[in-house]
Amino acid sequence: MKLLRRIARGIVKSLPLRELRHRLFLDSSAAASGATLPGAPRRVLVVGVYLATRDHSAEHLARAFAQVHPNIDVVQRWVAIGPASTSAALGRVTVLQVASPVPKFVLMNRVFADVDMGSFDYVLVVDDDIYLPRHFLPSFLAYQEAFDFALAQPARAWHSHFDHAIALRRPWLLARRTRFVECGPLVSFRRDAAAALLPFAHPQQLWGLDFVWPVEIEGRSLRMGIIDAVAVDHSLRPQAAAYDRPRQDAEMHRFLLCTPHLPMAEAFTVLDRYRSMPPLSRA
Repeated sequence: MKLLRRIARGIVKSLPLRELRHRLFLDSSAAASGATLPGAPRRVLVVGVYLATRDHSAEHLARAFAQVHPNIDVVQRWVAIGPASTSAALGRVTVLQVASPVPKFVLMNRVFADVDMGSFDYVLVVDDDIYLPRHFLPSFLAYQEAFDFALAQPARAWHSHFDHAIALRRPWLLARRTRFVECGPLVSFRRDAAAALLPFAHPQQLWGLDFVWPVEIEGRSLRMGIIDAVAVDHSLRPQAAAYDRPRQDAEMHRFLLCTPHLPMAEAFTVLDRYRSMPPLSRA
């Protein structure tokens, strides 16, 4: 089975098929959860950083998050590394511009410093190299609420670049409760997780936070997981294309040596697999 998955993954990720799947993905809609978002509107803060001098998807993301959905109130705050976007959709939500590269979590902490974090139900931290299906946000949040995930990420579509196979979508599942949620390309912090993990305690650290977060989340008896029913397309750039990979990898290992964390073998654990919605979450 592992060999078949490896072969299938290699075929799907060949360049012509990846481009075809990317076009099909953009025409797709997020899977409807069958759950509702009852009560008061959810206030959602979206914070992202884009590299203005490279190909990026920030304009697509700004438009996607600007769509109006019932019971969801979205505030976007984007940071430009390089010239700020001249796109109307992205330019109006770009609140900070820096001339030279700065670690993304440092920039996000600057944004958080000017925001009342406690007024938001969810904080979404977003990279600039993913694409979303239509109706992503209401579907994703409905699944996150249904499965009671304080910290959650969407799975990656199978034509995406990836480092950790646990993040790839399992199309036969709705979600998985895990001990690992990646610190990118999109992670959602529910209010209680945001209070525990934001602003970032180690903002200079690009990698490794996703092995520290489980310790914090589980220490507070919270749950975390991956939403398979709603995937993102991470095919624009290879993983870590904007970073010095050997340097960042070495820095991550130094960071983890002195920081409580889960070893990789323990972190890549699936605690529960969900093929149907919890009864109480059904509409």
